[in-house]
Order: sequence, then structure tokens, then C-alpha cells
Amino acid sequence: MITIIDNIKELKNQMHEWMVKKKLDEQIQNKKVLLKPNMGYPKPAPFTTSIEVLRNTVEVLSELNTQQIMIGEGSTSHSNALENYEATGLIEELKDFNVEYIDLNKLESIEVELPGKVSHFLPKILNQVDIRISLPVIKFYEDDEGKFFLSNAIKNFFGLPPKGKYQLNSESAKRDSLHDDLHKSVIEIYQSVEKYAPFNLYICDGTKVLVGEAAKGQPKQWGKIIISDNALEADLKVLELHNKPLPKYLQLLTQK
Repeated sequence: MITIIDNIKELKNQMHEWMVKKKLDEQIQNKKVLLKPNMGYPKPAPFTTSIEVLRNTVEVLSELNTQQIMIGEGSTSHSNALENYEATGLIEELKDFNVEYIDLNKLESIEVELPGKVSHFLPKILNQVDIRISLPVIKFYEDDEGKFFLSNAIKNFFGLPPKGKYQLNSESAKRDSLHDDLHKSVIEIYQSVEKYAPFNLYICDGTKVLVGEAAKGQPKQWGKIIISDNALEADLKVLELHNKPLPKYLQLLTQK
């Protein structure tokens, strides 16, 4: 199931409709919800998920009497997640709401085993909340080999594994070992999340998309938001709407 929103003013109404369709409105009352935006950098949208999209989401959850709203990210820059929340203006924007801010890189993790003697680390908190909502921002750039790449719903999971488990050294800003084979890693992290603690909802921020290098690209106005309960479906829809080719990880996942 997928919904395409052409105006951010529609987001709250569409979210309410989704909550009812998925019966999340009943499940969410007095429960814990984790929001996973793309907040890897101390920079505004579209380098990170827009504050307006996050605010609308938090407003809906508050109206549904959510017990606890947590925003969690594991930074992919030299600044930590809490510094990124502050730098983007998120904490100031949500000061009137009861929100807990979490640095996923600093939390206890668990090793999730996949077939073929492959395993990855994910924060235990994923399995300690009742509802998980991903809020990626849509980015188009080149992968480590210079080929077209989409960062959206599936790639947003790269901010979940604790950075310390994947760095070559403590000074690195990246999860270095995941870049040995980027597309393979993207698939494995996605599969690990699906096995350990699947997300309930994806709100993909395309109000502005980023074109170019992840930390240095150019914003491009698009004005759409994609809501889905399926990460793969969300990514394929974004590519379809933009008439873009499938990057390698999506070719492998869809066998195309």
C-alpha cells in the first residue's frame, strides 16, 4: 500500500488515515514509538529529513496519545546524533512536545544472524518499542564505484548499526567496513532489520530531494512525500516517479 502526497499540508490527514487502515491508531495509544529520520549530518533538509515533516509526524503521534516518542539516529559524520538534532533546529522545533532524543551509536546492540554465516549489529531498542517509523529523505547520488544510487527507505537503515562495530578507526566518520561492498551491505542491513524488528511505516521526505554527493549535493524542489508500509515498495515508487534506473541493490532484491 502506498500514498503519494503532493502537499505537506496533507501529511497529517494522510497519516491519520494510514494509522486507521493499519490499525496503528489502536496499537499506538500509551505505547512507545521510535522515529528513525535521516539525521546523519548537522545540516538542514534535504541533507537531513525536513523539520516540518518530523513536526507533523510528532503532532499526529501526540494527538493519538502515544506514551513515549523517541527520535533515534546514528550519525554518519564527525558530529554525533544529538549535535545533529541541535544543529538542524529539530530540538528547538519540538520543544513543546514530550520527545526523547537518542544516539543509536551509543546504545547496547545485538548481533542478528542471517543465512550464509552473515551477521550484523542492531540496537536492542528496536525490539523494545511498540511501533517503528522510518522517515528517510530522498537522495540521488553515485555509489562507491561511480554508479547511480538511491538513498531512501532501505538505505535509511544504515544509520541503525552502531558505528563503533564497523569503523576502521575511532576517528572515522563512516561505518567503513560496510563500504567494502556497499550494495551487499545495504541488502544485509535491510534483511537484518526485517528479521529482528521490522518497521511499521515509512514516510519518505521528497519535499526537497538531494542530487549529488550525500554531504555536498544540491537541493532540488520536488514537493512530494511517499507513505508506505514497505521499504522496497517505497524505493521502487520513487524511482518510477523520477524515471530513474534501479541501483544494484534493488536489482538484486527484485532480481531484475
